[in-house]
Amino acid sequence: MKLKNMRPISRSRLQPWMHMALALVSLSSIYACQPSTKLENLRHGVPANVVPGSYKLTVAAEANEEESLNAISAEAKTVAEELGCGFGGLQALSWEPGAISADLASTYQLKLTGCEQSEDQVADTLRKLQTLSHIKDVEAEASIQLAQTENDPYKERQYHLDKIKRDQACDLLGGKLGQQVIVAVVDSGVDKDHADLQSQFLRDANGQIVGASFVGKGASGRPDGNWDDQNGHGTHVAGLVGAASNNNIGVVGVASCANVKIIPVRVMDASGRGSSIEIDRGVQWAAAQGADIINLSLGGNNFLAQPKNSHPSALYSDLASKGVIVFAAAGNESLRLGVNSGRGYAYSYPASYDNVISVAATDARDALAGFSNRGATVDIAAPGDQDVSTYMGGGYKALSGTSMASPVAAGAYALALSIARTPPKDRLKHNDVMALLMKSVRTSNLKSEVTAGGVMDTLVLADAMLKGKTPGGDNPSTPMPNPTPTPNPTPTPEQPAPTQPVPTSMSFVGLTEGQTLLKATRFAVTGWPQGKTYKIYLYWVTNSDPTPYAFASLDRSDLDATGKLVQTPDAYYLYGSGTLVAEAVDTSGSQVQLIKLKLSGR
Repeated sequence: MKLKNMRPISRSRLQPWMHMALALVSLSSIYACQPSTKLENLRHGVPANVVPGSYKLTVAAEANEEESLNAISAEAKTVAEELGCGFGGLQALSWEPGAISADLASTYQLKLTGCEQSEDQVADTLRKLQTLSHIKDVEAEASIQLAQTENDPYKERQYHLDKIKRDQACDLLGGKLGQQVIVAVVDSGVDKDHADLQSQFLRDANGQIVGASFVGKGASGRPDGNWDDQNGHGTHVAGLVGAASNNNIGVVGVASCANVKIIPVRVMDASGRGSSIEIDRGVQWAAAQGADIINLSLGGNNFLAQPKNSHPSALYSDLASKGVIVFAAAGNESLRLGVNSGRGYAYSYPASYDNVISVAATDARDALAGFSNRGATVDIAAPGDQDVSTYMGGGYKALSGTSMASPVAAGAYALALSIARTPPKDRLKHNDVMALLMKSVRTSNLKSEVTAGGVMDTLVLADAMLKGKTPGGDNPSTPMPNPTPTPNPTPTPEQPAPTQPVPTSMSFVGLTEGQTLLKATRFAVTGWPQGKTYKIYLYWVTNSDPTPYAFASLDRSDLDATGKLVQTPDAYYLYGSGTLVAEAVDTSGSQVQLIKLKLSGR
């Protein structure tokens, strides 16, 4: 496709030192023969680039109270003194209100001051912090970088659209827009004035763009509205997802033929660097604003002494429980993840976390791009070599990197979801989406490189979702239902109504009207309605979020020995005053019974 109004782009190649600045980690990090013993017994290893003196601690839920936190602070202060550092305090990370898992709500930032730490000293600090009372997990805060490289600046064809069968998938819409799908681009911001993007942003009831910046906000500072791009990377990523189509200018986003809207979230500064804590907060904020899909074209490598089969994260586990799907760039270091690189077993985060879809990059020949990471934690591949998209300042550019592959994959899923989604805005769970993606590839030449074995095929994915071929049989997350139960159909005179079991009256266990809940709670419901009940969904309804998605779902496998009571496996904190709702549904999603209880949270 010929690009119109394409601004000239410099022919000059990046100098070697500039390539190193754009990479997720410098090439000097890949050396040595054996993993260093300093990595032994570290749950997450040591990030290749750290934020000096900053650590993220997850406290056991039962210890998330003032007395226990004071004790933890005292122990941490002793550790700081042993390390020759000052104690800068223990501060809770600030999350958007709602129903939040206990682990996520019990996350704190520990600051050490007045000392410079080598990699060995960071490892020693992590080891000491792991032994503190009531500490479930600890990580060094990582300095994250964008996952992009520049290549041929005059690339004029968006070959990636053909490679993923985007146009054929668009044909399934039959000229209609489809159901709305919201994609959050958590990145360096987005050019708010770009002509190819202005119509694509999600707007509130007042017509204002829904967006935020977390740059410089740390663990608890409130986000501001300065989300305009100062780097260019986020604008390129947003354009790959959803640059406007049929507007006689520029380029076409993968999902632009459908009803897909973009939330810009700025977490990276003008140099392309960001804090892992601020990124976490930006991701959670985007989900709280209603994002169905989150794209993370950023990351950093950690090196571990031993390979890991699981990479849990409280944040991404919480998002998965709410049906929010996260795509992330696999990284650009040409590493085989999960294999000893010499320095240790390398993993790229956030892409390697459980409940995150890691995307590798391919070129125009469907071969894995030479720069792309691959291996055990990389899930699928998408075109990411010389992808043309929007750029800061109203222009267009060809960029390469797994940063480009990830939004191509996220846009493809958004397109398929918009095509297949039926009201009321069903959400598939992470495991269901993964099962679909594993069977929705166009090639099979990458079996040794990525789990799915090939390049994403939007047409196959959309077709499978349209036909309801969702593996696993799990119902999706759903938004807050109509409080009026669906009536049973009136029988015809010729056919008497079938006998239905009378539903048992559901009730919440251990909760009373108007009660205040300050602690993390595992919610239980008794009186499982007999007969057609398939699931019970739980919602936390507040004035700030009157139509939330379910924060938990319970099925027959959660029933106790009596067959009447179900309880959430995880504990949750409720924020603000609101109404706790439990909705029982049958296999078709029709409401069987609904109960409500007014409560006050934290």
